[in-house]
Formats: sequence, structure tokens, C-alpha cells
Amino acid sequence: MLNKRVLAAFFSLTLAGSMTLPAFAINTTTYEMKSELKPVISDYTTVISDENPLTRVELVSVLHNKEGKPYVNFAMNYDDIASDTEYAEAVRWASSEKIVNGYGYGNFGPNDFVTREQLAVILYRYAQSKEQGFTGNWAFPLDYSDAKEISDFAYEAVCWLTMKNIIGATQDNLFAPKTQITHKDANQIFEQYFKVIDAI
Repeated sequence: MLNKRVLAAFFSLTLAGSMTLPAFAINTTTYEMKSELKPVISDYTTVISDENPLTRVELVSVLHNKEGKPYVNFAMNYDDIASDTEYAEAVRWASSEKIVNGYGYGNFGPNDFVTREQLAVILYRYAQSKEQGFTGNWAFPLDYSDAKEISDFAYEAVCWLTMKNIIGATQDNLFAPKTQITHKDANQIFEQYFKVIDAI
């Protein structure tokens, strides 16, 4: 009789353990969804100024706000952008204008941090949508000590933003292309950038 009781207790614990795992997984998923980062826009051309890194969706939201928050009819196929999020229209608009692209496989990466060269590329594409940027044959020397570390896809953008005094060296004459940009530094760049964009 004792062995049967021990065996019954063992099966009860096993069954309870198998039922607990899915509940834990659901709770974890819910927590991750609730803790998702959101854009912290303070006004239409800036983000909350602090030392936190700028995210892709924050950058897109600033440009979308600057444009007057337009609505566009565009099929946005990103699995990580829910249609009811507050920044969905910003991503939809920026994608329709080819200002931003996803990573493929249905991913946009809304909360990925933006590097300095990535910021240059997205700002340059927005400028091009305003018929600004380099045209025809052009040449602009970059004298950053780490100029060779700038990715090929970002080189033209960095040249243009450097020429317009929108972005420059960090320290020791470095551009630091792979360095994440903070909200504070981004706001300084936004201020000069929109002066250039609005002046033309």
C-alpha cells in the first residue's frame, strides 16, 4: 500500500510540473510584451534628452512627426510591428518612402539601437526624399581617422552630413560609425539637421 501511495504522489507531482510550464511561458511572454520599449518623443523634432540610446522607432517617429504624421496606404509586412501600436504609422510611412528598411524575414527591429552611421543613412534618405543630397559626380574627402571603418552603404550619407556640418567627429578625430548614439547627441544632430532641411 505504501508503494502505491508513493507512486501516486510521484505521478501527481509530474502532472503538476507539466501543467506549470505552459503557464510560466505565457506569463513570461506577457511580461515581455508589456515591457516593450516605446518612443519617448518630447516634441515633433526631438526625443527625451538623456543618455539612453536612440532606437529605430524613435528616429522614425521624429521624422514622421516632422512630416506632419501622414497616413499612407502601404502594405507593411513586419512581424514585430503590431498595427495598433502608436508608432505603426510612422514605420509604415517611412517604409513607403524607402527611408527605412527591415532586416528581412519579417523583422523591422523597432527597439534596436541606432549607430552613428545608421543615423546618417536614415537622415540622408529623408533628405533625398526632399530632393536634397548629392547629385551627379561628386567628391567629398572625409578626414576622420577611422574613415575606413565607415560601411560602404553609409559612406555617401556620412559625407553629405559632414559637408553640411550636421554630424562630425566625436573625439580624437573619430567618426565612430558603429557607436550607438544617445538621445542627447541625437537631439543636437536633429537641431542642425532640420535647420539645413528647412533652409532649402
